Amino acid sequence: MTAAIRSPDSGRSRSTRKPAEAPAQSKVTSIARARRAKIGPVLPNYEATDEQPGPRVAASVLKVMPDRQWQPLWLRSILRVERASSAAVVLLLGGALTLYGLTVYSEQRWSQEYQKLETLRLQEQQLSAASEVLKNQLAKEAQNPETGLAPQKPADTIFLSPVPENRSPVVVPNSEEPALKHRSGVETPLGY
Repeated sequence: MTAAIRSPDSGRSRSTRKPAEAPAQSKVTSIARARRAKIGPVLPNYEATDEQPGPRVAASVLKVMPDRQWQPLWLRSILRVERASSAAVVLLLGGALTLYGLTVYSEQRWSQEYQKLETLRLQEQQLSAASEVLKNQLAKEAQNPETGLAPQKPADTIFLSPVPENRSPVVVPNSEEPALKHRSGVETPLGY
C-alpha cells in the first residue's frame, strides 16, 4: 500500500480543503485513512468525507477466576507445595546469607587478633632482648671493684633441710570457739 502526504504549503485551510478524489484504480491512499484502517480514528477533527467506519479495538473482557473452593485437590496441593517451597527457599537464603556474614566477620576478627598476637610476640622478643642486655650490663658492673660487690664463695652457701611430707598440722584447741558457736547460732567458717 502506498501513502500520500499532503503538502503544508497549500494556501487553503484544512477545514475548507476537500480531499482529491482518487480514481478507483489508484494505489495512493492518504495517511489518515491508512491509520484509521489499522487502529481507528486517532484525532477527533477529521473531515466528514475522510471518515469511514474502521475496525475498532474491542473492550477487553475480564474473566472472573473461579473460587478457590472449586479448585481441584491436586491443584490445591501443588499450590501448597509451592508456598512451602518458597518459604523454605527464603529461609535457606536467609540462613546462607547469615552464615556467609558470620564467616566473613569471624575471618576479619581472626585476622585482627592474629595481628595483635604477632605484635605481642614481637614485643616479647624485644623485652627479652632488653632484659638480657640489662643482665649483661649488671654483670659487667659487678666485675668492677668500685661497686663493692664481692664474688660468691662456696663456704658462704646456706643449706636448708626440707620439711617432712607426712607431718600433719598441729591442731591447737581453742576455748573460745564453743562460746562463739552458742552466741550466734551459726558456725563461723574457718576461712574467715
